[in-house]
Amino acid sequence: MQAIIMAGGRGTRMQAKYPNTPKLLIPLRGKPFVDHLVEHLKKNDCRNIIICTGYLGYKVKEYVDKKNYGVPIKLSMERKPLGTGGALNLVKDLLGEDFFLLFGDVYTRINLRKMFEFHKKKRAVVTAAIHPSSHPLDSDLVEFNSDFRITKILLRPHAQIPKNSYNLSALYLVSRDVKKYLLTKIPNDFEHDLLPKLLDENLPIYGYNTSELMMDIGTPDRLEKVEKLLNI
Repeated sequence: MQAIIMAGGRGTRMQAKYPNTPKLLIPLRGKPFVDHLVEHLKKNDCRNIIICTGYLGYKVKEYVDKKNYGVPIKLSMERKPLGTGGALNLVKDLLGEDFFLLFGDVYTRINLRKMFEFHKKKRAVVTAAIHPSSHPLDSDLVEFNSDFRITKILLRPHAQIPKNSYNLSALYLVSRDVKKYLLTKIPNDFEHDLLPKLLDENLPIYGYNTSELMMDIGTPDRLEKVEKLLNI
């Protein structure tokens, strides 16, 4: 299986504590976060990894080139901010049949093999990891039917919060068929621009409901919280 790691942003929320450090090199439990992501992908049979970088991408390249992860890793470096959708468009010729899309500031322990089985069973074009929202006000929410097919994406900010809110969890499994729907405008966002377009095209997008650990580590407080959880 293939995985794309999105890490082109500046990581502005962490710059005060880790100045001039790309988000993938911010330490978690004593080692750069990219190590945690690659290790998790390897454990789940992802043996083809592409890292999309931008801000300070040369530092990520220098670090990854020195490592021996045991799996091939390609790096794509954008020259100007493209957004996650634009970064995906930049590597479209490298995309396999199905690929996981991860974000470089989200820690996860989700069983990707089970998510892949769900994706294939549903014949989904996109499968999005979802879970009940503990902070719906600042989250992108989803509505879905009894079969977990997503019917609507509610982008923040919200005028009204639905009961039993579920939010997107920044982990996706994407069919190669999505290539023909990629947007050319720059910048564009996978979640805010491309997913709504796919829904408008009535393509099958499903929510993979899981309680497995997945947490944003994009702020010092959230990073500390994840470290405490992992030390339990």
